Amino acid sequence: MSTVTSADGTTIDYDRDGQGPAVVFVGGATQYRALDEDTSKAAHQLAAEGFTTVVYDRRGRGRSDDTAPWSLEREVDDLAALIKAVGGAATLYSSSSGAAIALAAATAGIGVTGLALYEPPFFAGADHTEHLAALRSLLARGQHDEAMRYNLTTVIGIPREAVEGMAQSPVWPAMVAVAPTLVYDLAAVHEINVDPDWRARWAAVTVPAVVCSGDQSFPGMAEAADAVAAALPTARRQTLAGQGHGPTPEVMVSVLREFLRP
Repeated sequence: MSTVTSADGTTIDYDRDGQGPAVVFVGGATQYRALDEDTSKAAHQLAAEGFTTVVYDRRGRGRSDDTAPWSLEREVDDLAALIKAVGGAATLYSSSSGAAIALAAATAGIGVTGLALYEPPFFAGADHTEHLAALRSLLARGQHDEAMRYNLTTVIGIPREAVEGMAQSPVWPAMVAVAPTLVYDLAAVHEINVDPDWRARWAAVTVPAVVCSGDQSFPGMAEAADAVAAALPTARRQTLAGQGHGPTPEVMVSVLREFLRP
């Protein structure tokens, strides 16, 4: 494990593997290494094929520190430090809401050379003001377990019975541990959703890009991916058979291999 120091002094912890063109994996809400073995497996497989891979805990998660107040710009600064550590250029692979960070980074001039976006969850006009207020209220009272349940049921729409089952699993404490970061991702997504001209913000992103969705995922994810792909001048759109909101490591590697070595 290695660390970099972001512009605001926050320590970001990451795993680096392999040698070759760099790929940095940007997780979505609640994703970090202690919970997300699939991304680490994909990174290891890709590294064996001649790439440098970076999997990191985003600020406020796992082994990485946090510094208030949160902002999307600070998340981009974290990526800038990581990209600098691997030579100054990297492709970004993002999962779900991690696309907000990846796309912002692509417009920031920090060495992003390509974008592979899996199911960016942007829905024009979807207003999360009430959800953000509810989450912040729960977190301010220290009710992290309740905040995680609220996010899964009310924000995402997972049935309560399924969430109760999740709460009995061994990984639940690790999920609750990162509940304070739920508002980071939701705020980033909300800002995009309520921007009436949100597609225009990415018109200048001309690096190669692929936007993917799974054909077994949540309703609306394919349409969201369509919209993001249409907003990126160079994007290719790809639907992955048999995949839900979290693709298997083998599929992640296949997408990246095809994208990086056409």
